[in-house]
Amino acid sequence: MIETHGTSMTSAHYARLGQQECEKIHAASVEILERIGVDVHDENARDLLVKGGAKSDGLRVRIPEYMVRRALTTAPSALTLYNRNGNVAMRASGYKSYYGGGSDCLNALDHRTGMRRRAVLSDVKDAATLMDALPEIDFVMSAFLPEDVDPRLYDRYQMEVMLNNTTKPIVFVTPDFEGCVAPDRSCRRN
Repeated sequence: MIETHGTSMTSAHYARLGQQECEKIHAASVEILERIGVDVHDENARDLLVKGGAKSDGLRVRIPEYMVRRALTTAPSALTLYNRNGNVAMRASGYKSYYGGGSDCLNALDHRTGMRRRAVLSDVKDAATLMDALPEIDFVMSAFLPEDVDPRLYDRYQMEVMLNNTTKPIVFVTPDFEGCVAPDRSCRRN
């Protein structure tokens, strides 16, 4: 069991867990990846993992501890993200924190009527525009899952709206790789 009242922290950052708790979670995660594995639906990703030493049984891939260690040692310790104007937006490293809106709410509380209703694409636009204007918000996510677009392509509509209404870095959620590479013609209204 993981204790939630760990030792005191030596830095001024906020942390709910101490070093010992983090190490226990890491050890349990490594064990789960190696013993139970994860379902990897993308064939190319499965092939890459197997080439690196993982074991595959259909969709299920078991990743050995040495692969996790190697991946962690090769991951950069800092990452600089830029906005679409080419200016530094975030220097992610250490205990720096950045903030953005949440994503994919099904309903909206309409500020004009005070009524709760299903979200539509104009809500995604309004939220992106608002987040873009707020200096306290560092990145933008689609706040809503719009119901007035083709549900098979909702992610492309969200991205199109965000690209047109913010210059801040975008966190984008898509159910498939095609959502990341779709040409702009895929987002035409029904």
